Amino acid sequence: MKRNRCLVLIAGMALWLISLCSHALVLRSDQGLKEPVSLLGQEEIFIDTSGNTSIEDIISARGGVEFIAGDTRLGRLRAGEIYWIRFSLQQEPGALSQWAIQIFPNWVDDVEVYRRDASGRISVDRLGDQQPFVDRAIRSSMMAFPVVVGSSPETYYVRVKTHGLAPLCLHVWQRAGLERAEASRIAFLSAFAGAIGVMVLMNLIFWVWLRNGIYPVYALFLFSMLVAVASMLGYASSLMFPDAPLVADRFVDASSGALMSIAAVFAWRFFDYDSYSPRAAWFMKAAALAFAAMAVLSAGGVDAAIHAAAYLQITVGFFNLGFVVWLMVRHRAFHYLLAAVVFTCVNLSWTFYLLVLLGFVTMKKPFILEFWIPMLQLANLAMLNFAVASRSRRAELALRAERKRAFDSMKVAKTALEERVRQREFVAVVSHEFRTPLAVVDAVAHALELSPSGRDEAVKRAVGKIRKATRRLAVLIENILQDDALETGSPRPAARSFDLREVIESVRGVGLPEENARLGVEAPAQRTMCEGDPARIEMAIRNLVHNALKYSPADSAVTVRCESGAGLFSVTVCNQGEPIPDGERGSLFERYFRGVTSTQVPGSGLGLHISRTIARQHGGDVVLLSSDAEGTVFRLTIPLQPTPIGLPR
Repeated sequence: MKRNRCLVLIAGMALWLISLCSHALVLRSDQGLKEPVSLLGQEEIFIDTSGNTSIEDIISARGGVEFIAGDTRLGRLRAGEIYWIRFSLQQEPGALSQWAIQIFPNWVDDVEVYRRDASGRISVDRLGDQQPFVDRAIRSSMMAFPVVVGSSPETYYVRVKTHGLAPLCLHVWQRAGLERAEASRIAFLSAFAGAIGVMVLMNLIFWVWLRNGIYPVYALFLFSMLVAVASMLGYASSLMFPDAPLVADRFVDASSGALMSIAAVFAWRFFDYDSYSPRAAWFMKAAALAFAAMAVLSAGGVDAAIHAAAYLQITVGFFNLGFVVWLMVRHRAFHYLLAAVVFTCVNLSWTFYLLVLLGFVTMKKPFILEFWIPMLQLANLAMLNFAVASRSRRAELALRAERKRAFDSMKVAKTALEERVRQREFVAVVSHEFRTPLAVVDAVAHALELSPSGRDEAVKRAVGKIRKATRRLAVLIENILQDDALETGSPRPAARSFDLREVIESVRGVGLPEENARLGVEAPAQRTMCEGDPARIEMAIRNLVHNALKYSPADSAVTVRCESGAGLFSVTVCNQGEPIPDGERGSLFERYFRGVTSTQVPGSGLGLHISRTIARQHGGDVVLLSSDAEGTVFRLTIPLQPTPIGLPR
C-alpha cells in the first residue's frame, strides 16, 4: 500500500514538472539577436483590483489570486488597479544565459520584476518611466531588465502600474541583440533628427525669403514632431531628464498634446479652412486650443488628459480626412492634391497608432510601430515639405504676376497722367492766350456801342452778340481753369477773413447789362464774416447765377437771396425756368454733365460741379432745393466765422 502511494506521489511530481516545462518558453541560441522573441501566448494574467496584493500573496496564491491565460495587448487598467503577469523561461542546452526582457511601450510608469531563486529568496528589479533612468540595470532607451536563463524553467512575476496608453507587450532579447537594437534606434533617431532639422532650417529660410506665415507654423510642427517621437521612443528619460523621472513621464504626454495642437493649427492654415468653411475653421481652432489645454494639464500631472487628447485626435483625424475629400470634390481644389494625399497619410498613420494604443486595433507585433510610424512620417513629411514649397511657389508666381499687372497698370497710368498733364498745360496756355484777345474784342465792342455808330439798330444787335459771346467764352475759360486747379489739388491762396457782402455786391455785375437788369440781389444788411478764399466763393456764387440766367426766359426775373443764422451763411438762387427732370437730378453736380434740356444752351457742364466742390472745401455745400413749374431753386451754404465776444456785429 505504501509502495502504491509512493508511485502515485512520484507520478504526480513528474506530471507537475512536465506541466512546468510545457508552460516555459524555451530560448534557442539563434533567437533574440535580430528581433525579439515575443512572450505572447506564454503569459498568464492577474488583475489586482484592490491594489494591495503582495508578491507573497501572488506566489502562495492567497486572497483569491488566480492567474489565467490572457493577452496583455488587450488589458486596460482602471485607476488603482495593478497588472500581474507570470511567465516562465528556460534555455536549450548550449544557449547563452544572459538575456533581457523588453517592455513595450516605453512610458509604463512602474514595473517590478520578481524572481525566486533556488534558495527560496525573492529578488526584485524596479524600473519604469517614473523610476530614475540612472538606477536602471540596463541603460537603454528601451525599457528592459536582465534575466539569467538556465536549463530548467524559471518563473517570473511582473507587477505593472501605469496611467498611460499601454497595449502591454513583453519581448525577450539576447543582451547582444538588445545592444544592437539600441544602436539602431540611436542611428535612426539621429537620422530622423537630422532630416527634421534640415526641413526646419529650409522652412525658416523660406519664411525669411517669401514672408509666408505657413512656413514658421510648419517648422514648429516638424520640431514638435521630433520632440514627441524622441520622448515616445524613451529618450525623454534617457537623454532629456535622466535624473527627473516624474518630469520625463509627464513630458511624454505634454509633448504629444503640443504636437496635436500644432498639427491642428498647421492643417487649418495650410488648407485655408477660413476661406472654404468658417465652421470647419472654428472646429479646428477649438481643437487646437483643446489640445494645448490638455498638454498643460498633462504637464501638471492630470493623467486623464492624454486619454482625452487621444480620442479627440482620432476625431480630428477623420474630420480632416473628410474635409480634404470634400475640398477635392466640392471645390475642385486640385492644387492641394499632393499636399492632401501626403497630409492624409501622415494623419492616418498617427490615427492608426492611437487606435492601436487605445486597443481598438490589435497587432501581433505592436512594437514595430516605434520604427514604422516615424519612418512613414519622415517619408511623408519630406513630400509634404515639397508640397508646402510648391504651394508657396505658386503663391510667389501669383504675386509676381500681380506685381507685373500692377507695374503695367502703373505704366499705363503714368502715360495717361503725362498725357493729362500735357492736355492741362495746353488748356492753360490756350485759356490764358484767349483772355487777352477776348478782352480786346469786348473792349472794342463796348467802345463801338458807345460811339455814334452804336445807335444804329443793326450795329447795336451785332455788338450785343459779340459781347455775349465774349462773356460766355470768358466764363468758360474761368471754369476750365478752376476745374483744373480743383482736380489737381493745386494749393489755393491762404485762407483769410473777409466780408461776404463784398462778394455778393460783385455778383450784381455778373452778366451783360440786359441780364443784370433782371437780376435781383438781396445783400446782407450787416457785416458777415467768413474765412476762406473769396475769389473761389465768388466763382461758386457766379456759376449758380449764370446757370439761373441761362436756363430761364430772357424776360423773367432771377433772384439772389442771402440769409445768415445758426453759424451758416446761405445764398439762395431762384429762376423761372423749366423744371429739371427727376432722372437727371442725381447727376446734376457731376463733372461735364448736361441734361436733355441743355442741348440748345451753350455750356461746359462744369458750373454746378465747381460750385459744390468749392463750397465743400469751405465746409459748406450746394443743394437743389426744388425744381417745378414755378422755377428752380439752388442754395449754397458756408459756415460763418465766429464773432469774438465784445466786437460789434
